[in-house]
Amino acid sequence: MSSHDISLAIYGLIAIGGLTVELVALSRPQQVASLGRTLGRAMRTRTGRIGIVTGWVWLGLHFFGL
Repeated sequence: MSSHDISLAIYGLIAIGGLTVELVALSRPQQVASLGRTLGRAMRTRTGRIGIVTGWVWLGLHFFGL
């Protein structure tokens, strides 16, 4: 198994974990915030907006090799 395969497996596990948390959030909205609510809350402040844009830039650089 190469390091590329391990990286893909880790990203897949992160995606499955995120999907699981989102499904739990949709079934129990009082206990767990959904991704949309979390991002909405973060977008209320300038620091949150900068953090979200920085995250998108990081993803773009790593996945698209810009």
